[in-house]
Amino acid sequence: MMNVAVVALPNCHASGVHGVMDFFTVANYCAQVPGSRDSAPFNAQVVTVDDQPVRGYSGAVVTPTVPRAEFQPDLIVVGSSVEAAVSLAALDRTLAPAIPLHGWLHQAFDRGVVLASVCTGSFVLADAGLLDDRVATTHWRAAHLFRARYPHIRLEEDQLLVDSGQIICAGGATAFVDLCLYLVERFASPSVALACSKMLVLDGRRVEQTPYMAFYSQKAHSDDAIRRAQAWLEQHFAEPVSIDDVAAVAGLGTRTFKRRFKEATGETPIGYLQHLRIEAAKHRLESSREQTARIIWGVGYEDASSFRRLFKRTVGCTMEQYRRRFSYVTPAA
Repeated sequence: MMNVAVVALPNCHASGVHGVMDFFTVANYCAQVPGSRDSAPFNAQVVTVDDQPVRGYSGAVVTPTVPRAEFQPDLIVVGSSVEAAVSLAALDRTLAPAIPLHGWLHQAFDRGVVLASVCTGSFVLADAGLLDDRVATTHWRAAHLFRARYPHIRLEEDQLLVDSGQIICAGGATAFVDLCLYLVERFASPSVALACSKMLVLDGRRVEQTPYMAFYSQKAHSDDAIRRAQAWLEQHFAEPVSIDDVAAVAGLGTRTFKRRFKEATGETPIGYLQHLRIEAAKHRLESSREQTARIIWGVGYEDASSFRRLFKRTVGCTMEQYRRRFSYVTPAA
């Protein structure tokens, strides 16, 4: 039997913690053949920093099931903290309660315990220094904060799961499902993982976060000229756009504008414009049955094949696939 410690932190995604527990319970059920005396493969327990209940972000209380010091895990799953995705200023406050876990996590790692994180749980592993020289992922919305705080760690936010051997990171909050499927497949068997998938009515493990990502323009900077340019682009992205014209809106020379735009937003002006057009196309795919060619022209592209390539490279799927997955418009009878 494999001992699994599921770490619940203050402001955690409570359903994620309980979901991991439920998943391993289902795995135990699926692994036991009727009439067999084989033991269940997983013994999952909730632990907290000080063995006291914690209140999740929703207000739900998560109660530990064993004292942390008395439980010897083979696998530790660090749950997410919703507040970690808010701002750099909030990170110190959010991660402070997890500091007492750092020594425990290092000791476990040195014993060969596998460490896993869900969503912004990767911040806890990174803060403890356990992700140095490794590849990680986190929720796509928190990726810019992760990079700002841990510039030395290679982050692949487009990936839903990153397995570095002894450390495994999962992306968004509900990626605990994908993580659990992967862990059951790795530590029990592929057949048990498939049985869990069928029992819980789940599709196979997802691979990328890319289709779920949304573009949020970076305006938390002090360059007023660049903010004017951003506002102008957001109003005129569907029109023919010249970088010289946008630079003029900002009141800057073209070379200076390009440099300052990149410094302020992290994007080139062309990349920013492309993101705006892709987001507009995604919205129209979600909210209408409009022909894709008309959508492409409507967001400012004349070359449909070029935009289709850009869309697939950026979003991770074709426009038609995106519409099938995310449209909330009922097709006409």
